[in-house]
Amino acid sequence: MCLYIRIVFHVRMQQDYCVFCERVIKEKDGFFIYEDDTTIAFMDHAPVEAGHVLIAPKKHYVNVFDIDDEVFLNIQMIAKIMASAVLKATYADGINIGQNNGPCANQRVMHYHIHVIPRFCGSNLNWERKALSEMEMKEISRRISEAFSELV
Repeated sequence: MCLYIRIVFHVRMQQDYCVFCERVIKEKDGFFIYEDDTTIAFMDHAPVEAGHVLIAPKKHYVNVFDIDDEVFLNIQMIAKIMASAVLKATYADGINIGQNNGPCANQRVMHYHIHVIPRFCGSNLNWERKALSEMEMKEISRRISEAFSELV
């Protein structure tokens, strides 16, 4: 319990501004795949691979230690479907699903989110970010949205 409180407090103290809350959720800035009452899925603006999707709650939670169980489970169900949609839309050979908690675990945005990343055989596992054009982002997000709609 003490570790939980220390982690949540430490992370919250580091970031007053949340780019997900302000730009993505409030201003609708991004390429969106899915949205319901509690959750939003959108393209990562600096993807590891083309088709890299983020799934986040609309309400601000810092990490896995403070997210409501119901919201957490909804995100997990969406991630399961999204993995199939990304696989289909990108013709990937596999999928990485990941979630980081805290700065030392490489969490860069202190708003709970899951990464769904297409992987390709023969491609090195490299966590460097790629720069995609707006047209590339629009096209891949359209394909993933279509594939997701077919699965739900």
